[in-house]
Amino acid sequence: MELLFKASAGVLITVVLYHTIPCERKELALLLSVAVSCMVCIVAFSFLKPVVSFIEDLQNVAKLDSEMLGILMKAVGIALVTEVTALICKDFGNGALGKTVQFLAIAGTLWLALPIFQELLNLFESILTET
Repeated sequence: MELLFKASAGVLITVVLYHTIPCERKELALLLSVAVSCMVCIVAFSFLKPVVSFIEDLQNVAKLDSEMLGILMKAVGIALVTEVTALICKDFGNGALGKTVQFLAIAGTLWLALPIFQELLNLFESILTET
């Protein structure tokens, strides 16, 4: 929890610095913002390690298909990366580009989920042929 508070404090300090840097030095402000965003993402991923470990344990106990859980984890990764990218686009005044990235993520997630949809279709076909 201490790491979360430190990261939040770093973000707040960055916001203050970003707005106090003179207009002539906006490149420096942008670089600072990107660097802190990357560090916060690293902290966020460290919080996700136990979650991934729990999902792996759940897979072993429930004997779930690793391919399906892999698809789920990739979809979560797409969502996280897309959200950060869209927010950065919005912060830099290009909300339309952020929405485009979100649309790309939806399309990518649907493409990624095709094997799950195929398994569902096979299940429905087998149920319908039995009756």
